[in-house]
Amino acid sequence: MNQTSQTPPVFAMVAGELSGDTLGADLMQGLLTRYPHARFVGIGGPKMQALGLEGWADMSQLSIMGFAEVIKHLPKLLKLRARLARQIIALKPHAFIGIDAPDFNLGLAKKLKQAGLVTVHYVSPSIWAWRPKRIHKIKASVSGMLVLFPFEEAIYQQQQIPVSCVGHPLAQQVPTNPDDPAAILAAKSALNILPEQPVIGVLPGSRLSEVTTMAPIYLDALLKLHPRFPLYQFVVPCVNQKIYDLLTELVAQQAPGLPIKLVQQPAQTVMQASELVLVTSGTATLETALMARPMIIAIKVHPLSYWLMKQMALLPWVGLPNILAQTPLVPEFIQQDACGDKLALALGELIEDGHARNTQRQGFLAIKQSLTRDSGQVAAHAVTAWSGLTSTRESP
Repeated sequence: MNQTSQTPPVFAMVAGELSGDTLGADLMQGLLTRYPHARFVGIGGPKMQALGLEGWADMSQLSIMGFAEVIKHLPKLLKLRARLARQIIALKPHAFIGIDAPDFNLGLAKKLKQAGLVTVHYVSPSIWAWRPKRIHKIKASVSGMLVLFPFEEAIYQQQQIPVSCVGHPLAQQVPTNPDDPAAILAAKSALNILPEQPVIGVLPGSRLSEVTTMAPIYLDALLKLHPRFPLYQFVVPCVNQKIYDLLTELVAQQAPGLPIKLVQQPAQTVMQASELVLVTSGTATLETALMARPMIIAIKVHPLSYWLMKQMALLPWVGLPNILAQTPLVPEFIQQDACGDKLALALGELIEDGHARNTQRQGFLAIKQSLTRDSGQVAAHAVTAWSGLTSTRESP
């Protein structure tokens, strides 16, 4: 489809969770720089909607973690995907951009590509970590792949799939100096925490299913840690009201009297105020690393999901900081190891071991340097090229 000065381009986009919403908004900003009157339709979160995305469904329908959990919701997901395919094919946008959520988006992209549309996937599935044969499905589904990490480009080039490494937008969106004392004081003030009080950030996840699984484990760990380190304030960022209400109930039942503060503020504010972080595996681990905060990573999923993932895993780590560093930079506690006793012990060791904290920080700096690019603009340039949109900006 060719761009004319009279016809602003149309982009269909589907983001599956809050991290995808951040990536989608960043890409939209890049496209809006080129095409100020571009139209965006599909599924996204608050950041994409604030930039003008016309929402066709609620993003929460896609925010489901693990194989077993997806199977439970499969009929609804398939119905939603079929409806989106019909709507997008009827609209004939200049490009479809699926952001993460590969099991949902790549199936949708394949239908759209077969219908003659340009299809782009943003965030490579972890074919370098598990299920490497997915590369063939990807090749049949996409016109181009936007990858976050430099080492991923060669994988797609070998298969002759158009690819562009955009870096990670979070590397641009975190403070240049997260350890600036004034910024730390400001973050503590925003959280209503005394300047001298040490803080541990606790991030049980952004999905309701994650929080339901991980929060009781984390509360157990904090209850065990608190007697050893009574001065620490625990702070949990809640991404929405549902999660806030769930955590309020869990704390009241499981940990009354624990110095824990639930806040509806950005996770980055909590990280800024924290000495260290307890975090569930996912994009939040990368954001924690980019904020230069020492951390402990934990994850527990449905037993069937874990069994399947273990059968197909290629790497010994699940946390992005460890994968990017290619070394066990951050302690990981997976499945049965993700328990209160072990997490409390590991947090206590990290509090007391300055060398371990500094080693993590040095590794995080190298990660940040490798991922710092103008992601939105790089991604927008690639989408523009793959879509056949030749002009760099609409005529006034």
